[in-house]
Amino acid sequence: MKVYKLVAGPTTSQILDKKGNTGDAVNSFESVISNMAKEGWTYHSMEPITTQQTKGCFINKQTIVTTFYMLVFVKEA
Repeated sequence: MKVYKLVAGPTTSQILDKKGNTGDAVNSFESVISNMAKEGWTYHSMEPITTQQTKGCFINKQTIVTTFYMLVFVKEA
């Protein structure tokens, strides 16, 4: 039987450098995947998760949409 584990991927603020480049993104995701592999987990997929939050009241209401990524890992139980 397979078991699955979800791990939150790095957020934008964790992967952007001071110039706004995403070059560190690859290293950040690689680090998470490598650490999970050391624990016996195999990378399966990456799934986007979108959330919405409403801020403000009445006329000034704003909906803030945030997308983050869940890394899915699998291993035999």
